[in-house]
Amino acid sequence: MEEHPGGEEVLLEQAGKDGTESFEDVGHSTDARNMMKEYLVGELNDEDKTGSKEGSAPKWVDSNNDNSSSWKTWLVPMALALTASLIFRFFFIKN
Repeated sequence: MEEHPGGEEVLLEQAGKDGTESFEDVGHSTDARNMMKEYLVGELNDEDKTGSKEGSAPKWVDSNNDNSSSWKTWLVPMALALTASLIFRFFFIKN
């Protein structure tokens, strides 16, 4: 999960569900499709799909997750951009 280019949150959202539609919606590259073949386990027949109700998470997904990592996704890059901007302004712009 840690090596997934889209982040582990994307995988956890699809855990226990058919991720085909979500995979197709993103518009993955040919390279991504070739990589997927290595990890594809198989396909379920429609009658074999039991899935959980939309509102309930699979038992291996922590339902108490407060998405604390999602703020890091935006805060860290924003802090780095602000720091880079200040360094650039301070060192490279002369009045």
